[in-house]
Amino acid sequence: MRLRIAAIQLNPLLGKFEENACTALRLVDQIRSKKPDIVIFPEMALTGYNFAGPNQIDPYLEEQGGGKSFEFAKRVSQSLKCHTVLGYPERHSSTTYNSAMLIGPDGSLVHNYRKSFLYKTDETWGAKESPTGFEAFDIVIKDCKIRSTIGICMDLNPYKFEAPFDAFEFANFCLEKQVQLILVPTAWMSTSWSEDWKDQAKYTKLFEQQMPFEIDIERSAANDSILTALEEPYDRAKPDKRTAQYWLIRFQPLLFNKHEKMVLAVCNRSGVEGDLMYAGSSSIFRFNGNVYEDGVDLEVFGTLGQGVEGVLLRDVEV
Repeated sequence: MRLRIAAIQLNPLLGKFEENACTALRLVDQIRSKKPDIVIFPEMALTGYNFAGPNQIDPYLEEQGGGKSFEFAKRVSQSLKCHTVLGYPERHSSTTYNSAMLIGPDGSLVHNYRKSFLYKTDETWGAKESPTGFEAFDIVIKDCKIRSTIGICMDLNPYKFEAPFDAFEFANFCLEKQVQLILVPTAWMSTSWSEDWKDQAKYTKLFEQQMPFEIDIERSAANDSILTALEEPYDRAKPDKRTAQYWLIRFQPLLFNKHEKMVLAVCNRSGVEGDLMYAGSSSIFRFNGNVYEDGVDLEVFGTLGQGVEGVLLRDVEV
């Protein structure tokens, strides 16, 4: 069946929920007439991510199925008659999780996923690992069941960066469960950033310059440019090729094993937040599942610029 997927890339301001929600709704309005089936926002899309500790994030924690993030996602789903994926910080009893909700067209909570592999920033503000790990579930769209999964950012990496690189935990889970749709909200760092980053002031000043939204609704041959190895100077309007290529590397098992078609939608954030800079480059791919001796059966449907806010909308067969 055909799915119309919209990845909405934001540069959320830390703790500025209302401002971030306003920007997100402006972007939603850009695709209202396009009638997407699924809208996906980044990890912790409306709160920001780089909280300094539990006390700072506490006012933004939400119970599952309630709170400002839930009401926002409900509004988007009901107004567009679509499914919405939105990352948010969750409070469950006395435990904190980095979570992503999936809201159905009627505004109900379809699924709530908690991040399994934590990045150090998650631990700084007190998040705990999901007690259930990766999960596969069905989304019903146009009376068709689509086997799906959600992975949040670090879930794509080796566990704690200590597991073998070729363990490919999340990708092998997708292969084992034969999922058709992989949804990844993320706050992934730019390859222009490093642990000893000294360019914060330079890039912060750069991001103070306003850029128009990038509204990408038509597939073109230029979409394949992220697969080239050409190194280029930092340009906010262009994708972070090394990041997009790394995401594909982390799904190697889907490239070299036979399977049914699998669609991957990665929605990343952009911008500078504290001492972190994010890679943007939200992308939609399809692993077609054929194995060749001289290549891979992969399609790139589109990628946004690394330093912009915008929408990537594509029709993809699953």
